[in-house]
Amino acid sequence: MLSVSGLPHGRAMADVAERQMRNWALDLQTRQRVAEESAPTNVSQLINPYIAISREAGVDAAELAGAIANTCGWKVFDRELLDYLAEHDHLSRLALEFVDEQTVSWFHEMFGKWLEEQLVSQAEYVSRLGRLVLLAAQHERSIFVGRGVQFMLPRNRGLAVRILAPLKQRVECLMKRKQCSYGVAKGLVAELDDNRAQFVRRYFHRDIADPHLYDLVVNLEYIPRSEAVELIATEAKRHEARVQAEASSGGTAA
Repeated sequence: MLSVSGLPHGRAMADVAERQMRNWALDLQTRQRVAEESAPTNVSQLINPYIAISREAGVDAAELAGAIANTCGWKVFDRELLDYLAEHDHLSRLALEFVDEQTVSWFHEMFGKWLEEQLVSQAEYVSRLGRLVLLAAQHERSIFVGRGVQFMLPRNRGLAVRILAPLKQRVECLMKRKQCSYGVAKGLVAELDDNRAQFVRRYFHRDIADPHLYDLVVNLEYIPRSEAVELIATEAKRHEARVQAEASSGGTAA
């Protein structure tokens, strides 16, 4: 199977991923040592403020996250997480794509690793992903797209956002992105939404569409994308201020 190092410019990407993770690890070690030498610190207080974006298929959350990051000055983690895992854990990038927010067959779960050494079970993927997300969140203020990240990190440190859009709008977005017909795009939207819902239900025992799981639900049918970006960025800054205020007062952010 093809790994990230086999892609065009893959070696450079892999080197960047490996350097980034080394820097995170060194920074985390330093922060933990300082915390141990000072007053007792709640582990959750080592987590920087973050945004966890859940999205319906076809809303182009990656583009929205990039715009929010430009406004806040935070780091976006979407498919980059797969690059980091592939390089650091020496896993096939294509194998990670296969289990990333997908409905994985029982055959793959039972026999995948036996048939192909570079394959990874979805349960193992989620475990490795959780460690990586924890490392990243302790290093810098981050925006995570999908993958149930809000259930992996201390909830009080993050702003959980759900982004919705009308079906027609989402299908047309995928038509442009995938260069496919309306019917194919509509089927893909349904498949992606179902995969993501099952992924969250299986590993975090939550209903991805439950509005009570989120601080903010944004419907792009009624809110223009530019205003959605501004709204989420503003709330993220307010959340960051609350977290910092709680930390300085010795409490825990609500």
